[in-house]
Amino acid sequence: MSINQRQHIRFSLDIPAIRYSKFGEKQETLLHQISIGGCLLEWDENLLTGEVFRLEIQLPNLNWLPLVCKVLYKFEDNGIGAKFIDITKFEQELVGKIISHALSQEGLPMQIDPFAHPPRFAQEAAARRAPSITDNRKQQDEILENIMSSEL
Repeated sequence: MSINQRQHIRFSLDIPAIRYSKFGEKQETLLHQISIGGCLLEWDENLLTGEVFRLEIQLPNLNWLPLVCKVLYKFEDNGIGAKFIDITKFEQELVGKIISHALSQEGLPMQIDPFAHPPRFAQEAAARRAPSITDNRKQQDEILENIMSSEL
């Protein structure tokens, strides 16, 4: 997924979590990236694309936030991209608090808006782009024409 397709800002943080298998087995895992829409978990060969599982992330108050996730993609031996499914706005706010707390623990205290959309870099770059050569040439031609056509 390209950055221009993302719906939520993603944060690169290592956040411990607990994943439950479809058989209810508890496994500690690490989230390498997280947004209010999903996360990137550490690699597990037993998870399959399309599989649904339960994940619990510890809140700053030491309670646990249970979430239901679906595996969207797998990076061989690197990580598993999962989407939070059926997540409520309240749960998204709690994920935002988890992100803020993790940033603070890393020494990066910042308030985040978990509902902010990520920047669209391609669109922003186009907006910042200097006028093209043809635009400059056109401007110069217009200036020259004004100078040549004016009566002295």
